[in-house]
Amino acid sequence: MSTVVTPGRMLRKRAAELPCAVPYGALPGAPFAATAACSYAELDRRARAVAARLGGALPPGSRVLLAYRQGPDFAGAFYGCLYAGMVAVPYLLPDHGPGDGTPDGMDDGIDDGVADAVDRVAPAAVLTAADGWSALPVNRERVPVLEADGHMVGGCPVAELADRWRPVGVLRGTDAYRRYIPGPPGDPLGGRMEPPFSHGDLLNVLHELQDACRLGVKDDELSWIASVHGMDDAVWRLLLPVHQGRAVWETGRPRGPRGRG
Repeated sequence: MSTVVTPGRMLRKRAAELPCAVPYGALPGAPFAATAACSYAELDRRARAVAARLGGALPPGSRVLLAYRQGPDFAGAFYGCLYAGMVAVPYLLPDHGPGDGTPDGMDDGIDDGVADAVDRVAPAAVLTAADGWSALPVNRERVPVLEADGHMVGGCPVAELADRWRPVGVLRGTDAYRRYIPGPPGDPLGGRMEPPFSHGDLLNVLHELQDACRLGVKDDELSWIASVHGMDDAVWRLLLPVHQGRAVWETGRPRGPRGRG
């Protein structure tokens, strides 16, 4: 495989070399980070499916709002945007909602927040998990909303889409990610978009975080470093374990943590 120069290509490399390995956390004590025990191969499969679906519907460089809770669905959607040359804009939902003890549907605050995000981000599409698709208050005549999880992406099976994906030329200087900071729901002056990160910018921050890990920097200090650069906490926690190439175990053969890459 060619020299890895972007976070997306790094995942492709990990999936080729350690397909059954599960990314270990950036630090001990957070063994699965934001990938939630999803193996490199499974994460790559999800990302290829999302990329194939987005690539067939949107031109490269399109802005995609990711309305997810943290976990493998968000991870696959974020890497899928990187694979497809789209610009990922995460909107992290709280860890509660339908089916987990809260009132029916998402609460009004979440609804207003997502609606405000759509207005301010102006995405070409919104991706969300199947369990939140119907609850998102998005005008689907204005912007398409696609469910994307480990089983289906936009109504198509993940396995079928993943096989259909073909790599696209993604340059280091191409925009890859933008941070959206929500404001108070309904506030006409609330919410803002931070400057874009290119694929190369993401890689540079990951190098800095990896160096800090080697020096024994604590978790909250890593968060501070990432925040200074303008990176969402959920994003660096997702990308750094893959960048570091650590594996906590392999399918069918549990093992202790080990470092790779």
